[in-house]
Amino acid sequence: MKKLTLIILALGTLIFGGCSDKKVENPNTQNINSLTRVITVGKMFQNITLKDQFDKPVSLSDKTKKVIFVFKKATGHTARALLDAKSDDYLLNKNVAFIADISGMPSIIASMFAIPDLKKHKYPVMLIRDEKISAKYRNDKYEDYIAIISLNNFKITKITLVSTEKQLEKVLGQ
Repeated sequence: MKKLTLIILALGTLIFGGCSDKKVENPNTQNINSLTRVITVGKMFQNITLKDQFDKPVSLSDKTKKVIFVFKKATGHTARALLDAKSDDYLLNKNVAFIADISGMPSIIASMFAIPDLKKHKYPVMLIRDEKISAKYRNDKYEDYIAIISLNNFKITKITLVSTEKQLEKVLGQ
């Protein structure tokens, strides 16, 4: 009975709450100097190791040129739509890491729906599952954007916010 109740609650949460496919409203590309206290132009980006959708630990390298951050389902879908149209090694060839914050998602929803969906994608998606880690990188003011952090040997050189596939592709091409 408990399992049935949990499944019903999980499905209700998925259907009615927090999982909207609403598209990002703001179509503008923005360059900002600071996303959070630890993501600020001129600072060193602290290398992190996160597990990907296949439960494999993934870290950035000194060759990483850009990091894509998504904090909401809609922005994740926008980024994935672009990346799914590219070759499986697109991110690797461009030295780009993709990080998705799923820390706010109930673990049952993540394990039953989100993770299996992410496993359909061949490129690694580093997953933030811990709210304490998320707090370092998340800024609610900018959560409706895809944040692209440009790096030079881990030094943050630029922070760009985009909201469309076309804008993301342009920034990744720079």
